[in-house]
Amino acid sequence: MNKKEKAYEVLDKVQQLYPDPSSELGNWETPFQFLVCVALSAQTTDKQVNKVTKRLFEKYPDADSLSKAELEDVQEIISSINYYKNKAKYVIQAAKMVIENYVGSVPRDINEVVKLPGVGYKTANVFLSEIYEDNQGIAVDTHVFRVAHRLNLSKKDTPGGVADDLEVLFDKKDWHKINGAFVLFGRYTCKAKSPKCDECPLTALCEFYSGVS
Repeated sequence: MNKKEKAYEVLDKVQQLYPDPSSELGNWETPFQFLVCVALSAQTTDKQVNKVTKRLFEKYPDADSLSKAELEDVQEIISSINYYKNKAKYVIQAAKMVIENYVGSVPRDINEVVKLPGVGYKTANVFLSEIYEDNQGIAVDTHVFRVAHRLNLSKKDTPGGVADDLEVLFDKKDWHKINGAFVLFGRYTCKAKSPKCDECPLTALCEFYSGVS
């Protein structure tokens, strides 16, 4: 099979393992709240983010209220997550920008979403894919990066490079499927340490398993 055919066989088998992939971030009810959750989750587990967002959204439920928050207060609420000082600053700034530039609603154009403080290409695509199933790009986090490398779907050494390769391999109509499925596969099966190769349906396609890489 060629590389595109392999990519779709990978996606099909991963979707069989995780047929209804969705973010494990909780406590959110609105698109703005979900964007905050995703921004806070960088270099932090979803579990840790879920511990702080319940209190955060009880006090600051929308962009308007968060835009008026005191930095020290937000820092205290989210202090148990990594890089909380910078993240607190960014989410307040993003809230202000949503109010001032986008009439209180997070935009749906990726070129506008990435203008928000603390929101990069990955965060923007996780947001757009999860909320709207928009196909404006493929989000590559540490799990997607690892899965793509182990299965030789990309050998690029940056998340952006891997995203470029995946966006060529997969039809645009399917881009929103990749992050959710590959994240869960990488988190629970193709783990960084002690991967569950004995439970994996993709060993025949896997360079990591075969010892090539």
